[in-house]
Amino acid sequence: MNILQFNVRLAEGGAAGVALDLHQRALQQGLASHFVYGYGKGGKESVSHQNYPQVVKHTPRMTAMANIALFRLFNRDLFGNFNELYRTITCTPGPVVLHFHVLHSYWLNLKSVVRFCEKVKNHKPDVTLVWTLHDHWSVTGRCAFTDGCEGWKTGCQKCPTLNNYPPVKIDRAHQLVAGKRQLFREMLALGCQFISPSQHVADAFNSLYGPGRCRIINNGIDMATEAILADLPPVRETQGKPKIAVVAHDLRYDGKTNQQLVREMMALGDKIELHTFGKFSPFTAGNVVNHGFETDKRKLMSALNQMDALVFSSRVDNYPLILCEALSIGVPVIATHSDAAREVLQKSGGKTVSEEEVLQLVQLSKPEIAQAIFGTTLAEFSQRSRAAYSGQQMLEEYVNFYQNL
Repeated sequence: MNILQFNVRLAEGGAAGVALDLHQRALQQGLASHFVYGYGKGGKESVSHQNYPQVVKHTPRMTAMANIALFRLFNRDLFGNFNELYRTITCTPGPVVLHFHVLHSYWLNLKSVVRFCEKVKNHKPDVTLVWTLHDHWSVTGRCAFTDGCEGWKTGCQKCPTLNNYPPVKIDRAHQLVAGKRQLFREMLALGCQFISPSQHVADAFNSLYGPGRCRIINNGIDMATEAILADLPPVRETQGKPKIAVVAHDLRYDGKTNQQLVREMMALGDKIELHTFGKFSPFTAGNVVNHGFETDKRKLMSALNQMDALVFSSRVDNYPLILCEALSIGVPVIATHSDAAREVLQKSGGKTVSEEEVLQLVQLSKPEIAQAIFGTTLAEFSQRSRAAYSGQQMLEEYVNFYQNL
């Protein structure tokens, strides 16, 4: 079996993490695997390109730049295709799995992708198409994240915000949604198997395209994180005031980090110590420690290991790996209500809470937080969580899925 993983980025973002981990685990088990990514920062080769075997940068910088410039007007990516991969794929002996992840975000023209898949399937019938849906892009006219909007259910008639990712100047989602959905139906007709790590994304997809069209395989922590976990000593209880973590790529973005909630935690003063991990922190106070964006996973996990809890308030995630990672090292997660957080926490017996409850919980000790959120001791919670988010289990489910196809 030959597997090609496709994702817009190589090593940035949750979807890239899942695709890259599947690629590395497949290689480790002796399967033939390649990872094809769109571009790195600024349309260039990813800074992580040399760190991984069998990876291919796919898109010329000018194509990515053109898509970025024109998307704001057209609400779709006008350029980008897989045509140069046609001979490589069709001349590969034996079954080939084309496993798509995030294909949007200024990378590919969707219609060109569908036509390419038609052409490949006609030439080589033993090509299998798999698409993991890491967001809601397959059901909306434009947006990757709905952020509470349910306009997609009625054809994206009027977008409530032009700033939702990917942002635009002119709203054309209502003009594009029918044609976009038709292209997904054509992928289904080609036998493409859709998967999502999250129940709520699968439910949205199935409500449009038919019951059972999208199956669920939950994300798991990656190989690098598992290696780090093996070396981290469990921290049962910290000394002094509760240490509370807030983690996001860009801490200014309210969709990922509830700005008001963080400020209310800051207002608790010397009752807590607030630690932020991410770029552009707007939070400064005597009880705040800003660590900045930590690119070294080992350093980030080591720092989180010293925390009493991680507060998660994102409205735009679908199956956030940072929650899986924090829970796996035995750090309780205090998450506000969202489908994504609810789904991840339920897997280890946890629950989401209101913003008012967050302010009470962050003042408790680590064992007390574990008891309140997960209904058990800190030791039992840690053991349960370590087993719940296994990356090896994720690979086994995917490989079993490939083989059954």
